[in-house]
Amino acid sequence: MSMSMSTSRSGKNERVILIDGSWLVFRAFFAIPANLSTRTGLHTNAIYGFATMFRKLLAGRRPDYGAVVFDALGSRVREEKYPEYKGQRPVMPDELGEQVPWIRRLVEAHHFPLFSVEGYEADDAIGTLARQAALAGMEVIIVAGDKDFMQLIGDRVRMQDTLRDVTYDADLVVKKWGVRPSQMVDLLALMGDTVDNIPGVAGIGQKGAAALLEKYGSLDGIYAHLDELKGRQRAALEEHRRLAYLSRDLATIDQQVPLTKTLQELALVPVAPAEVNQLYRELEFYSLLTEEERAEAGKAEAPADLTICDTPEQVAEALGKLGREGAVALVPLHDPPSPVHGAFVGLAAVGPAGGAFYFPLTGEGQRLGLLGEEGVRLLAAYLGDAAVPKVTHNVKALWQLVTRQGLTLAGVVGDTMLASFLLEPTKLVPHRLDQVAKEYLQRLVRTEKAVLGSGQKERRPSELPMAEAAAYAGHLAEVVARLWPVLDERLGAEGYREHLATHELPLAYVLGQMELDGIRADKDDLVRMGEEFAARKAEFERKIYALAGREFNIGSTQQLATVLFEELKLPVIKRTKTGYSTDAEVLERLAPKHEIAKLLLDHRALAKLINTYTDVLTQAIHPATGRIHATFQQTVGASGRLISTDPDLQRTPIRTPEGRRIRQAFLASPGYRILSADWSQIELRVLAHFSEDERLIEAFRENLDVHRRTASELFHCRMEEVTSEQRGVGKTVNFATIYGQGATALGQILGIPRKEAQGYIDHYFEVYAGVRAWLDRTIAEALRTGSVTTLLGRRRNIPELSSKNEADRQTGQRIAANTPIQGSAADLCKLAMLQIARRLRDEGLRTRMLLQVHDELVFEAPEVEVEPVKRLVREVMERPYPLKVPLVVEVGVGRSWGEAH
Repeated sequence: MSMSMSTSRSGKNERVILIDGSWLVFRAFFAIPANLSTRTGLHTNAIYGFATMFRKLLAGRRPDYGAVVFDALGSRVREEKYPEYKGQRPVMPDELGEQVPWIRRLVEAHHFPLFSVEGYEADDAIGTLARQAALAGMEVIIVAGDKDFMQLIGDRVRMQDTLRDVTYDADLVVKKWGVRPSQMVDLLALMGDTVDNIPGVAGIGQKGAAALLEKYGSLDGIYAHLDELKGRQRAALEEHRRLAYLSRDLATIDQQVPLTKTLQELALVPVAPAEVNQLYRELEFYSLLTEEERAEAGKAEAPADLTICDTPEQVAEALGKLGREGAVALVPLHDPPSPVHGAFVGLAAVGPAGGAFYFPLTGEGQRLGLLGEEGVRLLAAYLGDAAVPKVTHNVKALWQLVTRQGLTLAGVVGDTMLASFLLEPTKLVPHRLDQVAKEYLQRLVRTEKAVLGSGQKERRPSELPMAEAAAYAGHLAEVVARLWPVLDERLGAEGYREHLATHELPLAYVLGQMELDGIRADKDDLVRMGEEFAARKAEFERKIYALAGREFNIGSTQQLATVLFEELKLPVIKRTKTGYSTDAEVLERLAPKHEIAKLLLDHRALAKLINTYTDVLTQAIHPATGRIHATFQQTVGASGRLISTDPDLQRTPIRTPEGRRIRQAFLASPGYRILSADWSQIELRVLAHFSEDERLIEAFRENLDVHRRTASELFHCRMEEVTSEQRGVGKTVNFATIYGQGATALGQILGIPRKEAQGYIDHYFEVYAGVRAWLDRTIAEALRTGSVTTLLGRRRNIPELSSKNEADRQTGQRIAANTPIQGSAADLCKLAMLQIARRLRDEGLRTRMLLQVHDELVFEAPEVEVEPVKRLVREVMERPYPLKVPLVVEVGVGRSWGEAH
């Protein structure tokens, strides 16, 4: 290669990147958690780590030349000189060995040369290439982490450690090692290198070696002035002279190896995005798909054979082609804000053997009028035919839209959202179609934003031209049609088909009806409440300012910290990266020391009530119904618990007077009553069932106060002698068991020293030895399998258990202990909801289930049905599933939720 090639056509110096392949592979393997793998079981942590580092290297200005250099087979030049060279390195783990061929494929897919020189290590090949490139006037970047490469650094050569995100030049080498790059070989000769098992001179470390080299310049210079040295240092150098020179020889990178390729042959060519994307999809690295593919997803078109059916004749023909054999994928299109209130715009259907159709339902001010009376009748019969199998994504939304039109939906056998949740409850939350398709089909889904726009240009689906609406809905339906067979196979392999059919799908309809019904709320009362809270909040502010001696922004952490810790001189409890902490824990610990802390806590509580509840609830009341229609999320809670959103009714406070006051605003309709049914200590009862602890089972079977029972054991007194404060401690310790809290957390909650809290925990497990044994078994099994299961067999994978980070592993163990309990409580709640909904329907009762909040179910019952429904609800909730201990349910009735609870 001629020297004249050192400048590219752009006029810039040409750039060469030389990557130490073995170093990057090993660093990637240990940098990424080992539990990363494909569905087929291929470990991919090293491949992914390599891919992300490689991607980062190529993200900026693309180099002109480059290579990933590996050691060649049979490269034993240094081992012949010193058999122990690199002898301490462990054998490559099998989990890494299986990934190396894929890493080579990854490099090739990027059209990046792979390079090695027979008989030589990668270091020597890189050294020779770097020397040639630098002589040609090129800029050289060596991607590596081993310090022996620093001997190559010069005006045109730098070393980049991608793991630590550090780029070494000559100045940084001097700063880090105390020697110039040209002295690195002599430094290693003296101090040795444990990475490569280079012995060095015993007793001489980095600082001592650097000092000698600063004074004498080189290893030869040191030995030429050996008589000037004294004591142990001189003795060590005299004794280990041979090893010192051998070490220098081992550490010296050979820059004259016979290369099999010239730099010109390592010229880089443009990458073909499709080739890289295909490999990423194979490896399930969906986050690494290139921008080109993401942009292409935004242009996704409808199925090629999509037909818009807007006449009765076209509807009849379409339904005939869809047939009755095999599951038909259905995807609705609706206007905001939700399926409960938005217009049903259209419905797309894709058959199992192909054929895509779009049925426009709303447009030009019409409602189900575009198909004509006969078209609607045909579609309604098809939707309501239980013999026609159907699949969708979010069956609850489809059911609500169909039900609002007075039609029936039957025959749904699959839901790709619910199926994804059952298979991987924590991985794809909230299991949107784009997330699930990316995971299981390696396919990107067209986004709402790409179709509807955003900001001032945003359109509702009903405002789209019919062809655009049809294309979008058809695209989504085609994705569901392709996705369902993949998920169904996984459901079958993991034993979830029956669970989906008998639990999650039926529950979606129950939740859908609850959302449609909503709960009546008194807007005027909520407004008055907000005004009352605001007035009290202002009074707290006045008192806070008086104690502080001035006004300030109470919501500003910095200003509040200045007042508390600099002006009032209160003790600093906790610091953050930006200063003093003023969180709730800090204020609670300061409250006994100064009145301002207690006032601040009260002020925050009122601010939260106003911002989170009274204002939000007032805005959530639908003007047409006068009711709040919350959404119940079935695929968000990792343990399986239902989560309410828009608004979040589950966080409505219970124990404070203000919280009870808020619940008073949730009213029964005229002629009805609110009925609240609440399980007593359901999670502790589930713990008793699983652990089979004799004392815990005895307490529940004899209907004892389990918190008082625990307190009597902790404080060594009879149950009747336990004070309310001691019972509170017993309750806290009981629940600390469920949530896996350690002594530090328990001590902070109780406001006691850690040692005392540990004493409570130790004594608890002495009393309830069965609980300790069950926790140990559960965690041991989770560590073995990486997952835990609930009462109904739902499994939760816990990747934290295999983390290299100790804090993450501890978190994983807490999850392993808590999920079977909390998840099984969720199972029991869902079973009860399904059984109650079935009983209410079968017995012809008009009572409606409105809310599920933690361990409580809320109903609205006609006054004449109150007593029979109380009996029905208690009967079902106390026996939803056979347990070793009884479940106890408290049922209250009132004109409001607050009164009933």
